[in-house]
Amino acid sequence: MPALNDLGAQILAVSVDPQERSQQLADGLRLSYRFLSDRNLEVIRRYGLGHAGAGRGGRDIARPATIVVDKAGVIRWMSLPDRYSVRPDPQEIVAAVKALG
Repeated sequence: MPALNDLGAQILAVSVDPQERSQQLADGLRLSYRFLSDRNLEVIRRYGLGHAGAGRGGRDIARPATIVVDKAGVIRWMSLPDRYSVRPDPQEIVAAVKALG
């Protein structure tokens, strides 16, 4: 399976967590992609991924999702499972990126 970077794609994780906490997670899991902190949920809400009151203390958080966005910012593919533990097959993501051309 080709790496997404080889296809000209970038992987970004967006979280409501502070940047330092996300970086600790990335370092601990040895992840090579970037984590972006969206403390005010601006990007999360833009893509309809807010989960109101689901965080600690009733905080709003993001619903787990995998999204392929084109260079213009248009969603071209999305996986938004009902359960947070479900993730799409990596080959599905590769196929969605390849479909962008």
